[in-house]
Amino acid sequence: MLTLHSDCTTQDTPTRRVLVKATRADPVATWQPTADRVLRTAARMTSAATSKVSGPPFFIIGCVRSGTTMLRNILRLHPNLASPEETHFFRWSDPFGSPGYRHVVTKNPVLRRHRELDGVTEAEFEAMLQASTSRADLCTRYIQHYVSLRKPTARRWFDKSPQNAYGAAMLAGEFPRGKFLHIVRNPVNVVASLRIGKVMKMDDLVGACSYWNEAIENLALLQRAHPRRVLTLSYEKFTADPLEGIRDVLAFIGEPFDAAHFADVVTKEVRHEEAGILTDDELAKVRSLCQTGRLMHGYGTEEEMEAERQREATRLKRRESHAAAVSTAPGDMPGKPAAGAKAVSKEPGAPRTGKPAGPVHETKRKA
Repeated sequence: MLTLHSDCTTQDTPTRRVLVKATRADPVATWQPTADRVLRTAARMTSAATSKVSGPPFFIIGCVRSGTTMLRNILRLHPNLASPEETHFFRWSDPFGSPGYRHVVTKNPVLRRHRELDGVTEAEFEAMLQASTSRADLCTRYIQHYVSLRKPTARRWFDKSPQNAYGAAMLAGEFPRGKFLHIVRNPVNVVASLRIGKVMKMDDLVGACSYWNEAIENLALLQRAHPRRVLTLSYEKFTADPLEGIRDVLAFIGEPFDAAHFADVVTKEVRHEEAGILTDDELAKVRSLCQTGRLMHGYGTEEEMEAERQREATRLKRRESHAAAVSTAPGDMPGKPAAGAKAVSKEPGAPRTGKPAGPVHETKRKA
């Protein structure tokens, strides 16, 4: 039986039961390949993997400590799907090919550890990096090579790097056929999990809330720009009925569902509200700092959600009223009022409203 929850680590994944290649302490420092050899190595790795992998990739992104690892580990059980450890290729703002970008992807100890777990040597990664011309190119080369090493029978790859939410727009542009899975968890539990620090630690409430808020804001923009390419999942609903959640995900990405592949999956929701990790004042502060996204995703009280529905209905009416006021009938000349409409005042400095202006009263000057 495979038990998964949002606070699991990468060691919980079923695909971890493989031998990791032994590597020298720093093979890049002792093995300096020529440029031709690097390019030949990268081309060979890419060619061998490309012939076996088909179908557009998809990406699990969002806030850390929200169940992204749980979701990845479950989807890894599907025979067609394969995913490495987190890549973070779209996380940092340094341009691809710049010294800053090269430094962070080659020297970051977490990413070096991920490559060790994936079975990719530093020399192999150096070959891919030198041969790549973009983040998408590097991402494709890396994961296709991982697939050839770890799960050669897979026909499609995906990536789980929650911090890639910071590069979500670029990710969508560089993979125009790619889709996105955004799993959302109650911010109170996310912040409490960061306070616990099992995988990553953040004691400061503003910093912890910013992890959640910034991911929510970036992915809300992504969903508005590409509504058919983003599926938003509730962590709480997914853990309550994982098979239904898996069915929805596979339908969204276009893969067949077979319950037998997930027969051993048992999910467990982890809640921290009443565990004493955060004081009552801290809980109130988290709810206040995360209020916009919290209400957007249904994490409010009944009174809060009802008030939010009323505000949204008012905003919708205002938008419709404004659209009706500024719209023109087909065939009308620009700058002229639509047929049957009253003239609108165009005095300099007059405020723009969603309603036609009232009649303009002129006053005569006294002699």
